[in-house]
Amino acid sequence: MSTAKIVVLVMLWAVTFWRLPSAVRVARQRALWVAFACISAASTLGVPEIQRVTDLDTGVHNLATLGKNLLGIAGSAAILDFVISIARPAAVRRSRPPLLAFAAVAMAGMTVLFAATPRATEADNFFDASIGSLPGTGYCLVFLGYLGVAMSVATWLFWSYGRHAGAGSLRVGLRVLGTGTALGALYSLFRSAHLAVHLTRLAFPLDDVTANAVADVVEYSAITLIIVGNSIPAVGVLLRSLRDRRSLRRLRPLWSSLTEAVPDVVLDAPVSRGPRIRLHRRVIEIRDAALVLAAYGGQEVRDRARRAAERADLPAAQRAALAEALWLRTARAAKLTGAAPVTAPAAAAQPPSPELDFDFPTEVRRLRELAAVYHSPVADALAASLTLEDA
Repeated sequence: MSTAKIVVLVMLWAVTFWRLPSAVRVARQRALWVAFACISAASTLGVPEIQRVTDLDTGVHNLATLGKNLLGIAGSAAILDFVISIARPAAVRRSRPPLLAFAAVAMAGMTVLFAATPRATEADNFFDASIGSLPGTGYCLVFLGYLGVAMSVATWLFWSYGRHAGAGSLRVGLRVLGTGTALGALYSLFRSAHLAVHLTRLAFPLDDVTANAVADVVEYSAITLIIVGNSIPAVGVLLRSLRDRRSLRRLRPLWSSLTEAVPDVVLDAPVSRGPRIRLHRRVIEIRDAALVLAAYGGQEVRDRARRAAERADLPAAQRAALAEALWLRTARAAKLTGAAPVTAPAAAAQPPSPELDFDFPTEVRRLRELAAVYHSPVADALAASLTLEDA
């Protein structure tokens, strides 16, 4: 067994065990886990040493091949069920009975044809040994036909749904999955053509050794792409979680300063452990605190803060953030000293721009820029000068 095949087998089992917890928690993930478990078990049965032990212990020549191919049918059906559940969720209940029936008929037909295939000795390659045998070729064509149809439908669904997927990592992952299943369909077409040509006694363009090598490359490339495509969305979620945790840390000093003056905006509900929910909550509390403090920083304070920020040697975007930081610091100080509001809170509630209410990443970036200058030495110096002007 080549090193490449061993690496693919290890990757398959790694993904199978990695996906198990999510399969237990989320019903929609179970079909995907079943698919990887079946493909992993099928690839394991394809290991020559395991194949020989299985066949010797049972006394049935090439029984491991039958088991491997039946698991391949089950895995293909599970992939179809999974992609239908994400691309056409309304069709899952209607599609599952025919999917199971189609797979069951294919598996039953393969079992009958396998039993009818002469197997006087153990064959290292059942596909090659079946050439010239009508039931053996029929067995292979049933397996490859089912695989080809299943992979073609899965490719269409993965690619069509991938065009409309929201997250970038999910979109890329679905396209890679679709490419993997497309190679799976190509593998079945290539194998079927090889068998059919030999059955009709015609010459195939490639000799058997080269044809098997090409088929192996296509097969394991398909499996590798399916593994990679499955992993890309999870990596995207992990990277997003890391970004959210970093944003939480960057926003904490700003949040602490503002909520010290306006503690009522801090929500009492328990905080989720998920970084995205915690970040949403922190952004909401910062914005609510800023809206309350706006009543303590009238237009005059904002104008003075803007003029002070314009004197700073900073890029225009940072000067805008600095101006907001200065009036927030001034308003916070006024609130903490017990000063009366200078405007009504409702009139002071002016979000930075309308689209920010619907664009969470943009709002997080804006608040991170604000947090970066809020406690900066430049802000400290300019805030002190504003305080002296007030005095």
